[in-house]
Amino acid sequence: MARANFTNEGGAYGTIRFLKNVMGLWILERCRQEWGEDGAAGGYDRLLAAVTALDRSPGLIFPDDPRLLNPPRMTAAIAEQMSETQQGAPTDAAAMAKVVLDSLALRYASVVRTIEVLTGHAIAGLQIVGGGGRNDYLSQATADATGRPVVAGPVEATVIGNVLVQAVTAGRFASLADARRHVAERVQPRRFEPRSPSAWADVARRYGELEARYLDVRT
Repeated sequence: MARANFTNEGGAYGTIRFLKNVMGLWILERCRQEWGEDGAAGGYDRLLAAVTALDRSPGLIFPDDPRLLNPPRMTAAIAEQMSETQQGAPTDAAAMAKVVLDSLALRYASVVRTIEVLTGHAIAGLQIVGGGGRNDYLSQATADATGRPVVAGPVEATVIGNVLVQAVTAGRFASLADARRHVAERVQPRRFEPRSPSAWADVARRYGELEARYLDVRT
């Protein structure tokens, strides 16, 4: 587990979370900030619509590269990594966003496979909570890349979790399981089913080669 960078994290009421930190939409948000500073900002929904309209992969990155944690300019850091793998970095915002989102989905698929190996249990599906649950493209890409259904939501998961812990402590619910059941009965997350895996076969192969390169460097 240590070599794969997993850990066990203690939670409320003696719960334990099998934890793996993986990069998220921070990369895209930093790119959007830079595009805004350069006068090329567009609405989030418009950007995702443009990404969805692209039918070919503009390239891939390894999202967990430490250089992407907080670089002076995220777009430049992405371009640097892509040049190392003989890929030309897109200058178009939609194409760059697709690079980021596809790479995140493929990274999640890789981590899911690692979890299955470490635990010996098959993972039936995934859930995206928080702000990422609003990104339909990422949810569908994750379903396609993993070959598993994805449910998106609730968006305010952190707030809900905090309220539930307080509610259990105050006696509103008998247990954390009861509190979770209460939310599950009232919050209906959106569901994304995996589509034909053939469309992702080549890009997944290319991502696997790229990821292996950067994981080898880190180890």
